[in-house]
Amino acid sequence: MKKSLTIIGAACALALAGCGGASSGATNDTSDEADSGSDLSVPLPEGWEKVGGTSDFSSIEAEPKLPAKVKDGTDTEVEVKDIDKIIVAGDGVASTLGALGLKDNIAAAPENSTSPEGLGAPEHFEFTKETGVEGLLAMNGTLFIGDNTKRHGSVAEQFRDAGTEAVVMDDQQSQGDKLKAVASYVGAEDAGEELAELVDDQLADAATMARESDKQDLSVIEVTANGAGGQNAVAGTGTPGNEMIETLGYTSVGSESKLRGYSREFSNEGIVSSALDVIVMAESDYEKWGGEEGLWEAFPTLQQTPAGENSAIFVMPDAQLKYSSPEIGVGAQALAKAVAKLP
Repeated sequence: MKKSLTIIGAACALALAGCGGASSGATNDTSDEADSGSDLSVPLPEGWEKVGGTSDFSSIEAEPKLPAKVKDGTDTEVEVKDIDKIIVAGDGVASTLGALGLKDNIAAAPENSTSPEGLGAPEHFEFTKETGVEGLLAMNGTLFIGDNTKRHGSVAEQFRDAGTEAVVMDDQQSQGDKLKAVASYVGAEDAGEELAELVDDQLADAATMARESDKQDLSVIEVTANGAGGQNAVAGTGTPGNEMIETLGYTSVGSESKLRGYSREFSNEGIVSSALDVIVMAESDYEKWGGEEGLWEAFPTLQQTPAGENSAIFVMPDAQLKYSSPEIGVGAQALAKAVAKLP
């Protein structure tokens, strides 16, 4: 029986501030192939694998119908009338708009974005603990879309008080519901339903693949270099990676430990006692750590786990693990395939 990772505490409040910044694209097929990671800036150690798939959203054609009357994740009723200049709070929202064919409507995104849509935004802003929304309001956006009710509920309220429409997605709902929520906020419910169905089918296929591989009795941990406050963290409930791990039938160490979101409070002793079998991380995390040594420095006891000793370590594209992207479905397929090949 797997033991849970000990929780020391929880942290998380962030606000937003303005800043400045500048291609985007969608992938095309649905194969889930592992590769050597040769396109990473830091080479992978022997035995580690970069895994990922490619997605095709060309069949999704959003035709926004405005005004759109919606109730967001904070139970606030909002009438969205203008989506020409959207300020997005994260990569999940940005990538969903991209899949809907609305990437050109993104006016601003966080400066630490990793999605093509977020990176390609005309302006960028910084998440900080101290600053407010004045800088963002000065961008003259027509809609703000937050992706976390705890972090962005008050931010959205300030936008609305200033006369700018604002909504916040419930980060604790399922991946499919997150996609549908974002689509509804821009008046594209039908396209959102179609997108969610596509991703749900991919997740179901991945779950079948994992079940048939006879390798579901595994403990899996997702670690990140960019948790609350940009610190090392373990993924818990409400994160796409956690949902993926549990959808595949594996035991999520973060979820078992009652972590919410990306928690920076973790116990190194708890990591060892969890006897985890697989470690997953996003490409941006691996590169931020600077490779293997940086990971061991961030999480000293990971190397002592069965996963660390057996090099059962997978590096995945950010969009397929770390944020609520429509690419999470092909990511799940790729991970199930890779885990099935473990000894």
